[in-house]
Amino acid sequence: MSYGWENGKRVPIQTPDEEYDAPRPERGALAVVRRLVGFMLADANPALGIECLALVTGIGYEGASMAAIARRHAVTRAAVSKRCVELCEAFGIAPTRAMRPAKNRETCSRARLKRLTKS
Repeated sequence: MSYGWENGKRVPIQTPDEEYDAPRPERGALAVVRRLVGFMLADANPALGIECLALVTGIGYEGASMAAIARRHAVTRAAVSKRCVELCEAFGIAPTRAMRPAKNRETCSRARLKRLTKS
């Protein structure tokens, strides 16, 4: 560790190539908060994003279905599902009981595409 002088006192100076003396858990939390705020700022519908975040994290989940959330925000249930999946993937959150498993989502997506191509 290098030392320098500041206000008449000898203080440690940390250079970029030096390791931190102690782990700083707040750095990890700050990184997550930065990603979350960036994710929400980039969202076209932040209110929907926050409600989806509450659903996938279990915060305030009171049994509201994705369909109910979709109705409140005038979007499709698939749009809510997609937003929830994106949040889970972006933050490494395991899908909640309110979400369909990946295999079911793929089946629904293929069925929807099939219906659209017949029209």
